[in-house]
Amino acid sequence: MWIKKGLGLINMEKLWLFCCLIFCYPQSGVGIQHSAYPHLVAAPCPTGYFPCNTSDVCVEQRKNCDSHSDCPDGSDEWACEDHNRKNLFDQLFKKRPDADREKNMSGCELRTPPNECSCSKKSLYCNQRNLREVPLLLPQNVQELDLSGNKLHILHKSYFPVLRNLDTLLLTSSEVTLLKTEAFGNLMYLKQLYLTNNRISVITNGTFWSNTNLKLLVLSHNPLSVLSSGAFMGLMNLEDLDLRECGLQTLPPAVFDDLAKLSSLLLDGNKLETFPPYIFQNLKKLQILSLSRNKLTTVDSLTFEGLENLKSLAISQNKLHSLRRDTFGNLTSLLKLDLQGNTIRSIERKTFSMMTKLDSLNLKKNPLKALRPGAFDELLQLNYIYFDEFHLCSFALHVRVCEPRGDGISSIAHLLDSVVLRISVWLVAFVAGLGNVAVLVGRFLLAEPNEVHSFYIKNLSLADLLMSVYLFIIAAYDVAFRGHYIHHETRWRHSWQCSMCGFLSTLSSESSVLILTIITIDRYTSILYPLSLKRRTIASASIAMGAVWSVAILLSALPLLDIDYYGDEFYGNNGVCLPLHIHDPFGQAWEYSTFLFCGLNLAAFLFILFAYISMFFTISHSKIGLRSTQQLQDRTIAKRFAFIVGTDFLCWVPIVLIKVIAMGGVEIQKDLYAWVAVFLLPVNSALNPVLYTLTTKLFKQHLAKIVYSCRTPAHTANDTSGISLTSILHHRNSKKTMITTFSEGFKKEMDSNSNVLKNLVYLD
Repeated sequence: MWIKKGLGLINMEKLWLFCCLIFCYPQSGVGIQHSAYPHLVAAPCPTGYFPCNTSDVCVEQRKNCDSHSDCPDGSDEWACEDHNRKNLFDQLFKKRPDADREKNMSGCELRTPPNECSCSKKSLYCNQRNLREVPLLLPQNVQELDLSGNKLHILHKSYFPVLRNLDTLLLTSSEVTLLKTEAFGNLMYLKQLYLTNNRISVITNGTFWSNTNLKLLVLSHNPLSVLSSGAFMGLMNLEDLDLRECGLQTLPPAVFDDLAKLSSLLLDGNKLETFPPYIFQNLKKLQILSLSRNKLTTVDSLTFEGLENLKSLAISQNKLHSLRRDTFGNLTSLLKLDLQGNTIRSIERKTFSMMTKLDSLNLKKNPLKALRPGAFDELLQLNYIYFDEFHLCSFALHVRVCEPRGDGISSIAHLLDSVVLRISVWLVAFVAGLGNVAVLVGRFLLAEPNEVHSFYIKNLSLADLLMSVYLFIIAAYDVAFRGHYIHHETRWRHSWQCSMCGFLSTLSSESSVLILTIITIDRYTSILYPLSLKRRTIASASIAMGAVWSVAILLSALPLLDIDYYGDEFYGNNGVCLPLHIHDPFGQAWEYSTFLFCGLNLAAFLFILFAYISMFFTISHSKIGLRSTQQLQDRTIAKRFAFIVGTDFLCWVPIVLIKVIAMGGVEIQKDLYAWVAVFLLPVNSALNPVLYTLTTKLFKQHLAKIVYSCRTPAHTANDTSGISLTSILHHRNSKKTMITTFSEGFKKEMDSNSNVLKNLVYLD
């Protein structure tokens, strides 16, 4: 049905389809608008909304902690710092006693300090002195002793005199290889012992038997191949134990049984694949346990038995592939859980059922492809959750702060997050659409002497028009999802509409690349081998275009087939359905994506660059006509060739470089994906009509003829019918155009070069 409006017609069926496209996804999860605050929702708060502290209004999850106050009292910007992460960081990177030594140096308070050491207050610094044994006659009132950077290979009890006041001992990087039994037996009041970065390979039973007052023991960066079950006997008051980067492959079952007061245990950077059951059962006061950077593939429920007071658990950068109901046991006091950098694909329901106090959960750098609704429903106190992909926030709408808030293209609220992008996608779509439609209509209506070349350009315009269709669809869905994209994100990316968008963008891009290559081959042979023109026919051109479209359709359609290699997110790995895979360069089917956008496009660009350079030099060396005319033609053709190669460069080479850089491990800015989708990829589609049709001499001649016929009266046109169009243009543009006339005899002598110039009308 058509209805008339103004000077145009509106197809009501198409209008209905467009409206259906825009509103086909219902706006779920939206509450009632508040009367006093139209931009907010009234209580009670629906799912995904959170109440303000002192009013009856609710704010959406994405508006919490976004540096902009939305609640009348500003409470949506309160408590935005995750202190759990900060506390773990402070524990992992504690300040050493010697960190501010130079700032705090003052007068010596020790009696008769050794000459080889320096002194400040009651601290003695004998570090970096190439000592092979402990200095004799150490002052009895020394409280801190630094022997770091020396060559103290074997430590035994008689190495140190009885120092009742010694509180802190630093033996960092001192080439210590062996600790004898009760090596620190004469230092019974020692509270802090640093043995970092030595060569200790064995800790035997009773090594610290007499150090019952020790509270901090740092053994990190030692090659501990053997850790005896009684290695920490006697350390009943130890609070902090650091065993990071020690190369440990196994732990004896009862190795921590004597550490009843242990509060922090760091086992990062070892080679542990599993833990014995009940290994931590006596650590009733343990609050921080860090197991990051090991080789754990699974964790038994009995591993964490006894850790009722554990507050922070870090198991990042291991090889956990799934989380089961019994993975974490009875960790009822846990506040922070860090699972970053594993290979977790699925999380069973009720996995976190016992973690009723959990406040912060980090799941970054995990391929959470099999996540099911309800996975986090038991975590009612959870305030912070971290993913790699913002769309996973749809599984945790009850969590106050969910990161990330977007991927550079989309956000929790919008398919196209940037206002500039929203405007640009419509603008580029209109420019590409109108330009290519104009080319198609013009070339179908206007007769042209070179049908083969025109046939190629029509196919190119059709390919570029598909990119405009793709952009229009993305822009339409952006409008449909505006403000509540998170409710539709997963469904959209896995929909046939998104797959079709990916198919259209890939088909447009690759068919355009291949057609441009065919056009370049055609021009190349016409200029370098002008006598081959007679062999160029519509039939051969049709075969070439048929092959191009077949290959392009095949390349674009393969990911739509039910082939395991491509998975179910080749096109749907982002909101604009592009298979560039920039942020996950080695994701599923990355080889195919690299072949399309790096291999094929780069090869096409290099050939086009070579061909146009060859054509330019061939034309430049044609010795026809006056030299001034030759120079003018050279400059004009050089400009046109530069524009053609330049636009190809702008479209293809940056994408190749971005993918190569991403594959090299460099992190690419998240918002770059959107600019590639809206500007880089469609740049050829928008500019090809200008380069190959709208600015060519043939089109300008047709346009000038139409304009001239419209502006000239009929009788005048008849009187001047014998005047050629070239003469008219020469008269109007005498300062810009130079005409060269050749005799018939000279044309016959230079037939080959004449064919070269005859083709310039399609280049200029």
